[in-house]
Amino acid sequence: MPPAVGKDIDSWCTRCKMILAHTVEAVVKDRVTRVHCNTCGGQHAYRAKPPGSGSERTRKRADSERPAKQVRDYASLVRGRDPSSARAYALTERFADGELIRHPTFGLGVVTALKDSNKIEVMFPDGGKTLIHRR
Repeated sequence: MPPAVGKDIDSWCTRCKMILAHTVEAVVKDRVTRVHCNTCGGQHAYRAKPPGSGSERTRKRADSERPAKQVRDYASLVRGRDPSSARAYALTERFADGELIRHPTFGLGVVTALKDSNKIEVMFPDGGKTLIHRR
């Protein structure tokens, strides 16, 4: 039997980001549904565990259902390519998929995808960025 309204229960606090003591605010069909944190006063749905702490079987099933994400590694994208052939980035220029560009802030990058009609995905040493082109 769940705790009654007004009793204390441990729950994941969405504001504090920790399992803390909460006070039960609502119980529906023998299930605690709403609580408020005794530390910060935040009100939210009852969560017995932190997010992402599902069972191992659930995580494995969820991982197997996701399509394999292609990882684009910066080092492999620039390997064997001449950095001097990189074009300077400018908003007005048009870039193609796979092209080397030199950005004034991010440095040498490789265009990995064309998005919409005026955006490109570029992989830099610090990670991927979305940039505007053809403006």
